Amino acid sequence: MNSETISTLADWLYTNRNKIEDKSEKFDAQKVYDILDSLEVLRKPIKEYFDMTEDDYYQNESDHRLTLQNPDQKLSELHDRVQVNHVDGSLEGHDINFTYNHEDPYAEKEYQVKTDINLVNYSSTVIGAVYDNTIVADVRNSISKDAILSIGLAAHAIEEWQ
Repeated sequence: MNSETISTLADWLYTNRNKIEDKSEKFDAQKVYDILDSLEVLRKPIKEYFDMTEDDYYQNESDHRLTLQNPDQKLSELHDRVQVNHVDGSLEGHDINFTYNHEDPYAEKEYQVKTDINLVNYSSTVIGAVYDNTIVADVRNSISKDAILSIGLAAHAIEEWQ
């Protein structure tokens, strides 16, 4: 995997976001999964997390950025998302600081696919920009596990919605 793959996905999502939303363009979640797995931030392939309980994830891997309130609920049912929204620091000094915000695609009581499309798109844009200008280990060592999980959960929800 390289930075061009991540940036190409982000560009494609931006260009096709409205078509995905109106279901005239198919969203390929596997491309997102492949990118997330190639970053090697999470211990397991992203798809293995969807059936994991919130408590299992919280106890074994979470960096505690996600709001997990239903211990027995599957992660695929989680409404909270952590979006990568900015990066600062020093690429040259390998001191990278990602910043995050919370998103909820169910905030209006009904699933809003646009929220998840934007989360995957924007997070991919930020990660791709960093990846393009440093080594993958800098991304891997700096980014939140919960943010990576959130990107996977968003992609999964979009896929299920279609």
